[in-house]
Amino acid sequence: MKKEPLLVHLLFHPESVSARELARQIHRQLNSDLIVPGLCVPTVFCPTGDGRSPPALLRFEFAERNFVVLLADDALSIDDAWCGFCAEAWANCQDNSFARCVPLQLSENAWPLDARLKEVSFAKAYFQNAGEARSAFVFRRVVVELCRYLSNLDKVADSAFEAPITLFLSHTKADLNKEPRVTQCLIECLREDQPIEAWVDSGDIQTGSKFAESIKRGIERTSLLAVLTDTYATREWCREEILLAKEHQRPVAVVDALTSYEVRSFPYLGNVPRIRWDGDPQKGIDLLLKETLRHLHATAVLDRWKQPGDLVFARPPELATLVGLEPGTTVLYPDPPVGVGEARRLQKANVRITTPFQRLAAEQSLKGQAIALSMSESTDIESCGMDSLHLEGAMIALSRCLLIKGATLAYGGHLGSEGYTQMVFELVRANNNLEDVQPFERIVNHRGWPLPRLTVEELARLNQVSKTKELPRPGDIDETLGAEFIANPKFFPADKSPEHRFAWARGMTEMRAYQADRARSGVIARIVIGGTFGPTVKVTEDGTRNEQWYMSRIPGVLEEIVLAVKAGQPVFLIGAFGGVAKLVIDLIRGRDREEATWDYQKRAPFAPEMRALYEQRGIDWIDYPEIVALFREQGVERINPLLQREEQDELFETVDLHRMAELILQGMSRS
Repeated sequence: MKKEPLLVHLLFHPESVSARELARQIHRQLNSDLIVPGLCVPTVFCPTGDGRSPPALLRFEFAERNFVVLLADDALSIDDAWCGFCAEAWANCQDNSFARCVPLQLSENAWPLDARLKEVSFAKAYFQNAGEARSAFVFRRVVVELCRYLSNLDKVADSAFEAPITLFLSHTKADLNKEPRVTQCLIECLREDQPIEAWVDSGDIQTGSKFAESIKRGIERTSLLAVLTDTYATREWCREEILLAKEHQRPVAVVDALTSYEVRSFPYLGNVPRIRWDGDPQKGIDLLLKETLRHLHATAVLDRWKQPGDLVFARPPELATLVGLEPGTTVLYPDPPVGVGEARRLQKANVRITTPFQRLAAEQSLKGQAIALSMSESTDIESCGMDSLHLEGAMIALSRCLLIKGATLAYGGHLGSEGYTQMVFELVRANNNLEDVQPFERIVNHRGWPLPRLTVEELARLNQVSKTKELPRPGDIDETLGAEFIANPKFFPADKSPEHRFAWARGMTEMRAYQADRARSGVIARIVIGGTFGPTVKVTEDGTRNEQWYMSRIPGVLEEIVLAVKAGQPVFLIGAFGGVAKLVIDLIRGRDREEATWDYQKRAPFAPEMRALYEQRGIDWIDYPEIVALFREQGVERINPLLQREEQDELFETVDLHRMAELILQGMSRS
């Protein structure tokens, strides 16, 4: 089994709202763009047991290296069980070469937590002002320690005194004393307590050394921050420093401090992150720290995809980095691929360039195969050590993988601007013209009655990226049940009356039955992530808790699985994010769940009255004991015959997005 090269565990008390929000900020910073990956370091939160108690242990089996960030605050410090768990987690990291723990003290009293941690140094984040300053301090410390960890400095004696990054400040002395004095500001900032070693100018070169050789050797081991001023590109040594950094695949970032114009901009100063100077030198330094982490992690990820003879680039290739390579060399670089026009011109170097997704697309195709997606909010995601951010990232990553392989995605849902559907539409638009990738098939969006019918204009706009199938009103619903239940209704809520709940349930069941019927929909398999099985609690500003239930006969994703299993449609169940997927996994494995009982589900608005309408009208009602029996009688092998038993068990448990995709693709190759 392939493992993630790195997994970050964010550990905090489940009752701490501020620590959870800080963990979410760290996740966002480490995963800046879900659709166009750049810096994408996977994270998990700490799972909780019954009553929000700590788990037995952190799960380190999913990654080659595990990095634990302990966010210690007052809520954590007063909970003995969690304090003991944190001490045990730290001790486990000391005993393992594949784990590292970095404790951060968010409040004055959040140390030492446990007697075993009295000699452990916590980074004192509480010294920073609360808010953005504290968040910036925490994230900077996390980035620095991750760079240290990935650079193997933890294995070096006295590494605690070694900076994980040596910053080479590339600048022209001609602008040192000119306003806005950017270089001087950066130098002063670097002289403060920075977690980096700075190489500012030739004064750092040992007396008697050859200037050019020293510069070259220095750049080979540094991260370069270029201060782009009006005269920067006119200086031969500045240009040479950029070229040397790129030739040696070193991290480069640019602080753009142009004040008027350049006579000739340096053509090789592109293809790297750039920030506009606004008077804050720390932003440029932080950008370079982040780019250094991206380089280290991207290289580790690409090594996982590397084939014999591949040359790994941590940034997209350009002519400056391809010239001189042996003809026929294959360069593997991070997704997304460069544009079509750029790729054609790079071919003149007689070097093949590719990304993991392009390589994936070249393998066995899923073209013409429709796969239904059940991906939605999860009721108990926090207890699984996950967050809605993780769920959203997984949905996009898996969808992109399937689209790259040529599959058609069938999705039944709304087209809200914030919905998953819209994100996938943007994904299709962004990737449909990539070199070496077959054009994506359109997404099929199944809209069940009573969702309002789309206008011709709306359908035409969506036609560029999707095919919309609007299903008719069920035959057993008409205006005699309610005046609103016309063939083309305006929106009405499900919790208005028993009849409204019944109407919604019938419409959604018909849509899901259509998707489960391969002869009608063409759907050959279903992938399930998350899913609500009970009320979603919304808290208003005044503290009022409102329960919002699903609008179907039974939880919607559960009904999709039931209908798929009955129709013999293979179902891929991903358990990492909890929800209905995990509920069904537990039922298959023989564990009873309260949520799979009528006593629990009858709490939904008008549920008993809706059930009575089913009985009055003679419509089949499958009860929860029958659902449980169905899953257990079918068993793992028949619910998804495309996967072997050990593969199923792995898909039930893994938090590794790459492994989820690999298992699904392995199964689909057998369809």
